[in-house]
Amino acid sequence: MKNYTLLCFFIGLGVLVGCRPDIQPADWEVDALVPILKTRVDIRDLTDLDSTLQSSADGQLQIVLRENLASLKPGEIAPPFNEEFENTAKLQNITLGARTIQNRISLGQIAMQMGLQGALLVAANGTQQNIPPISNVGPSNFNIDATDYFQSMILRNGWLVLRIQNNFPIDITNLQYGIQNVNAGSYIVQNTLASLPSGAVHYDSIQLINNFLIEGNLQASLINLDSPGSGSGTVLVDTSDALDLQVTLDKLDPVSATAVFPAQDLFNETGEAFIYPPSALLTSVHVSEGDIYMDAYSTINDSINLSYILPGATNNGSILQFLRVIPAAANGQVVNEYVEIPVRNYTLDLQGMPNSTNIHNTFYTTFIGSIDSTGRIISLSLQDSVYVKTGIKNLIADRGYGFLGYDTIIGDDQVELESVSEFFSGSIELDDVQLQLEVENYIGAPFNFKILDLSSRNDDQTRSLTWNQLAYNFNLDRATEPSPGAQPVPGRLTINLDKNNSNIQDLVEIFPSHMAFAMEAYMNGSTPSPIFDQFLNTNYGIEANLQAVIPLHLSLNDIALQDTMDFEYISVDKDWRMKGGDLILKAENSFPFQANVDIVLFNNGGIPIDTLFSSDAVAAADVDANQRSVGPKSSTVKYSIQGSKLVSLQKTHFMIFKTSFNTDPQSGMVKIYSDNYLDLQLIADFRLSTDKGG
Repeated sequence: MKNYTLLCFFIGLGVLVGCRPDIQPADWEVDALVPILKTRVDIRDLTDLDSTLQSSADGQLQIVLRENLASLKPGEIAPPFNEEFENTAKLQNITLGARTIQNRISLGQIAMQMGLQGALLVAANGTQQNIPPISNVGPSNFNIDATDYFQSMILRNGWLVLRIQNNFPIDITNLQYGIQNVNAGSYIVQNTLASLPSGAVHYDSIQLINNFLIEGNLQASLINLDSPGSGSGTVLVDTSDALDLQVTLDKLDPVSATAVFPAQDLFNETGEAFIYPPSALLTSVHVSEGDIYMDAYSTINDSINLSYILPGATNNGSILQFLRVIPAAANGQVVNEYVEIPVRNYTLDLQGMPNSTNIHNTFYTTFIGSIDSTGRIISLSLQDSVYVKTGIKNLIADRGYGFLGYDTIIGDDQVELESVSEFFSGSIELDDVQLQLEVENYIGAPFNFKILDLSSRNDDQTRSLTWNQLAYNFNLDRATEPSPGAQPVPGRLTINLDKNNSNIQDLVEIFPSHMAFAMEAYMNGSTPSPIFDQFLNTNYGIEANLQAVIPLHLSLNDIALQDTMDFEYISVDKDWRMKGGDLILKAENSFPFQANVDIVLFNNGGIPIDTLFSSDAVAAADVDANQRSVGPKSSTVKYSIQGSKLVSLQKTHFMIFKTSFNTDPQSGMVKIYSDNYLDLQLIADFRLSTDKGG
C-alpha cells in the first residue's frame, strides 16, 4: 500500500477569562476528519506476480507461469580413468654396438725379423725381385688399441671376429697367430692357418661367453710365419705391403662394461589403455581434467632421456607429450626424477592403434627411454637399471563422441513454486487452465520419454494428475552440436495439458507451493544398432519446463491478501486529545468481486494487540453478460474506535490490512481485465478534546 503524509488540521477555540483566578478553562469535544491513506490498487498490487501477468488482445489478464520442473543431467561419461605403466631397463637391454679395431703388419716389419735376407729385401724395395722361401719368422707382438671405445668388458655373450687379409706379393704358410688381453695376459683367440695366398682373406671367430673378460688394450701375436717365396718368377717388392688385421666385437651382452655407449633407445614401448563407459562405444572424448605423471629412478652413469607420448591426444593440433632428462648417477648412487603435468582441453582418440578398425574405448601410449652418445666412457653393470613408472591419474571427460549406448535417466523430485504459493490463500475456481510441458534434449542421442506421475500440493492438500498418457513413450529427438564444445541445439518435445484431456485445473486451483514429478528417459531405446555420430556433453542434459497459462476467468472464495502500513499514533494525535471515533475506508471498486477488510494492530515489538472488524464490505462492481465489470462502485466501511480499541490504537506502530475477496455466486465466474482498479481512502473521523492531555 502507498503511504501518504498525514494532514492534520485542528480548529482551536479560545476562552476569554476575567481577572478571577478560580475560573477553570472549558473542556469541549469537537469532531475532526483526518485523511490517513489514499491510494489506487490494481491487479499488480493484489499479487506478487507482476512479471507473470499478461494481457490478451481484449485486455483480459492472464497469469503466465514458467518453472523449471527438472534438470536431468547425465552422469559421468566413464569412471575417472587411472592407469599405471612400469618399465625397467637393465644393462642386458642396452646395446654396446659393434666395435671394430684395425691394424696392419707391413712387409718391412716382417723383413726386420729375417736378418740378412730381410735386409736385402728392404734394399730391393721398389724393384722386381725373386724372393726366396721364408721360414720361422716370429714371434713378434703388435698392439691393438680399443680404449677409445672401451676399457674393459665382462661378457655373458658376444663375438670376436678376426679378419686377416694377405696383401704381400707372396703366399703365406704355417701362419700361427693369437690375440690376447695385455693386462690379464690371457689369449682370447689362438690359431694356425696352413696357407693364406697373396690377396686372400681369412676369417676367424670366437664366441665370448661365461663372463669372458676382454680389455681395451689388446695384443696381436705373430707366433710363426713361413712362405714359399716368389718361386721362379719375380715380384715387385713394396715394403709397405701388409697383413691387414681387423678385429670386430659384435652382439655384445655385457655383465659389466666401462665403455663409450652409442646413442640408443633403452626401451621404446607402446601400450594400450581402455576406458570403461557402461555401454557406450566411444570414438573420442574431450578431457576436462586429469594428470599424467612419471616417476623415474636410475643408477646409470649417464643421463637418460625419457619421453611419454599420447599420440591420440591433441589440443589445437599439438600432441600430448613431455620429455624429461634424468641426470647421470654417480657410481653406486640412485637419482630420482618425478614430474606431474595437468591435462586440460585435450581431445583423446579412442579408436586404438593406427590402421585399426572397429576399435572403440581404446587409446595408446608410447614411452621411450634413450641415451645420447656423449663420447664419454662410463661404467655400467647388470645391476645398473632405469626404473620408470608412468601413469594417468583421474582423467575425466566432459564430452564424449561415438555411440552413447543404452542408458536410463530417472527424475523423481519436487520443485517449489514460490510464484504460485505466494499469490493467494483461500480457494479459487478456474475456468480454462492451459499447461504446457516442454522437454528439451541437449544430448546427441534420441530418447524415449515418459511422465510417470505429476502432482501438486500445498499445506493442506495434494492433487495428482489424471491423464491417459501417463507412462506413455514419447519420442524425444536428439540434439545437434554447432561446433565441438558449443551449447547444443536441443531436440524438443511439447506436451499440452488442459481441461479437455486431464484434470490439470485441479492441480493449479489449490495454488500449490510444490509440484512433484516422476519421469524417465531411456536413451537409444528405439535405436536398433550403434550409430557413431552421437555426442554427450556433461554440462547439458534434459530440461523439463512447465508453463501454465491461467486466464483470470474465475470465482473467488475467501481469497486472502494482506498489506502492511506503518502507523505512529502520535502523528495523528500528538497532544493525546482523542476521545473516540471511527476509521472510515472509502472505496471505488471496479473489480468484479467484493472485499472484506480486517485491520490488525501491532505494537513496536511486532506483536498483534488487537483487530478492527467491520460488518461493512467493499461492494463488487457490476458485470455484464460477458462477466466483465461495467464500472466502479462506491462503498464505505466503518471501524469503531472506542474504549479498549482506542487504547490499542494508541499503542499501535504498524497495521496489517487483511482482505478477503469473494465473487457473487449469482455472477458465476468473472473476468479480470487490465483496467480494473480499486481506489481506497482511509480517513480518521475522531472526537477531539480541546483540553491538551484530554
